[in-house]
Parts: sequence; C-alpha cells; structure tokens
Amino acid sequence: GALRYPQYPHVSPKDLSVLIRLVHQIYPYFKKTPLLSRRHDLAKVVDIAVKANLESDFFWAIDFEPEFYAELFYNGFLPIATRLSPFPPQGLEQINDIIPSLADHVAKSKGLCILMPKLHKKRCLVQDWDTIHVGKSARKRSKKYRISFDLAIDTVMEGCVKQHGEDWLYPPVRDAFRSINRKPVTRRRKPDGEETGKVRVHSIELWEDEKIVAGELGYSFGKVYTSLTGYYIKDSTGTIQMLAMAGLLKHAGYQLWDLGMTLKYKEDMGAREAPRATFVERLHQLRDLPSPSGALPTGKKVDARAAIDFLRKSGSGADQKADTKSKSLTKQASGSKGQKKKAKQKSKKTKQRPATGKRPLLSNNGEAPAGKAAKVKAEQPSDTKEKMMTGASSSAS
Repeated sequence: GALRYPQYPHVSPKDLSVLIRLVHQIYPYFKKTPLLSRRHDLAKVVDIAVKANLESDFFWAIDFEPEFYAELFYNGFLPIATRLSPFPPQGLEQINDIIPSLADHVAKSKGLCILMPKLHKKRCLVQDWDTIHVGKSARKRSKKYRISFDLAIDTVMEGCVKQHGEDWLYPPVRDAFRSINRKPVTRRRKPDGEETGKVRVHSIELWEDEKIVAGELGYSFGKVYTSLTGYYIKDSTGTIQMLAMAGLLKHAGYQLWDLGMTLKYKEDMGAREAPRATFVERLHQLRDLPSPSGALPTGKKVDARAAIDFLRKSGSGADQKADTKSKSLTKQASGSKGQKKKAKQKSKKTKQRPATGKRPLLSNNGEAPAGKAAKVKAEQPSDTKEKMMTGASSSAS
C-alpha cells in the first residue's frame, strides 16, 4: 500500500520505488542493507536473522507510521533513525522534480529521515531484578525526588534532543512516539486478527519539586519494557531515575528490561549481555502475556526512594501481596494453636495456685503501690535514651 508519514502527504508506491532507487544510487550502504516494510513478515525476518546469525545489526525502512513502529517493537527491533542530508546532494530542487510529495518532509527534517531498525547481535538485558545494584549514595539522594510515567513526553523528548542533539530523534520519529504515547497501538495477530495486546510508548520523568531533572523514553508490551534514550540535568539524577523506574517495573510485574546496546554503566548497574537468539526466545515467552502497565503510576508522581526500595524486596508487587497474605494466614493458624496451648497452661496453673487476694494496680489514694511504682520507674527510659529513640524514628520515616 501507499507509504504515509505522520502529518505528511501520501507517497505513492511508484514514488516510493523511485525514492529507494535514488537512495541506493547515492548511498551504496543501503543497497547492501535489508529493506523492511509493512509488507514483510517481520517474524520470519527475525527467524532468518537468528538462524543465519546475521552479522549486521541494522535494517532500514522509510515508514514512520505508529502501526509499523508497533510491529517493529513487538518483533524485537529497536528502531533508531538516521538523516541523509543534504538529500539529494544536488539540493532540494531535485526532490521537487523527482518526488514532489516528499518535498515537505525533506524540508521540515532538513534531509531525508530513514528508519534504522536494529536487531542487536548482543542485547543488554535485566532478566532478574535481584541483579540490579543499588548504591547507597543514589538511594540516599533519591529521597527528595518523585517519579512519574507519561506526564510530559514533549518535555522529555526536548530534554533528550537538548542533551544529545537530534541524533536519531528526528521530527517524524517524535511524531510517531507522541502518537503512540497518546493512543497505544492495538496489535492483532495475523491472519485471524485476534488482539494480542497494546504497544505503548512511555515517558518517565524524575521531579525535584515541580521541575523535571531527568527523563527517559521507552516502550512496553506484554511483560517487556525497553529503554530507548534519556537525559539528566543534575548529577546522579539519571541513575536515580533508572533505579526508581526499575523498582516500579518490578513492582508492577514486568519480567524483562531491555536496555538495547551494551554499555559499561548498564553492566555496572547489573544488566547482562545476551546473544540475539536468547533475547528473541525470551521476548516470545513474554510479549503476549497480560500487560501489567495498569500497575504503573501513569499520570501521577510517586516517591523515588520508595520505588527504589522495591528492588530490595523479593518478588513483584503481586507476589509480595500473596506472600503477605500467606504469612498472615500462617500466623493466624499458628496463633490459634498457640492460644489454645496458653489457655490450657493457664487453666492448669489456676487449678494449682492457692486462692489469694489480687494486689491492686493502684492504691486507694490513686498512687501506684510501692513495689509497682519502683517497677514502673525502672522501665522508663532515660532522657538521653528517649531522645535517641525519637531521633532514630524521625530519620527512618
């Protein structure tokens, strides 16, 4: 079918063929790189890449529609982008003569934007939340921050562009991300059209008072979350944002955190490198499971330290609730047995004890009896100890 850009005119199949030939002619690299479109069965493409142990990570496409992005996400491609500029080398006038319908896109993007779906030969993953290292410094500093999901995607995209340059977040990419963030794509299985879930693009914001000091772009489907890019404007806030986000993902019930390309800071945090085949296999296991996105703090701010502390607890939020209920039931059962035992012992002692008058807790004038007063006084903490206890309680809250 026709290729369509968000907010751009339709490009006919004939014009698309002309464009591909032109790209091949000017840039030989793309002639050697597999071209993808929505006509391809992306699942088969991935299967071939895994079995053939394809050396290259990259493919290319000229389709920035949200539905195509969703298919790429779902099949394991991390779609970055590049810009051919100037395009064509002879100037914008030539594109007007060859493919007039693309002139607006080329002018706005200052060149021809090309999608570069990446299927990494080695992928950086967190498959076990217990591997994440939480530094004492990051946790301590996190107490003054709050974290949110999907409150300010435009601000986060602007922050990423400001810190890294447009890099690959070109106008048509930002248009697609904004569209999926506002309206997640419902994915349907071919050929029966059965719904398999929604693909979402997320913005994550770390707040200091009412100012965003770090942010991230990512996407999710099933029980998989993928980080795309991020930024920070204060020292340590990038680390705090990632740790707090990881805590919330774990608490919600996500089982795979995909971090794309392996970098040292990711490994230092606890992520591990996995071969393409391992990543694809795990992706297939998790992508059609019910999404736990409803358990994320979408549209609201929550305490960053509390989120980080979820990483210290075993199991997801659901697991913890079940574990708490189980412990409660066990406690109730054991408590019931214990109460019966105590009652039996008490009854036995009562029978054995000689009858005597009970000693009153208070004397007739309202004061504690001498023996009791001495005991009460001995149990009261000193002023120093009381202050220490109060101080400890305040700092822990």
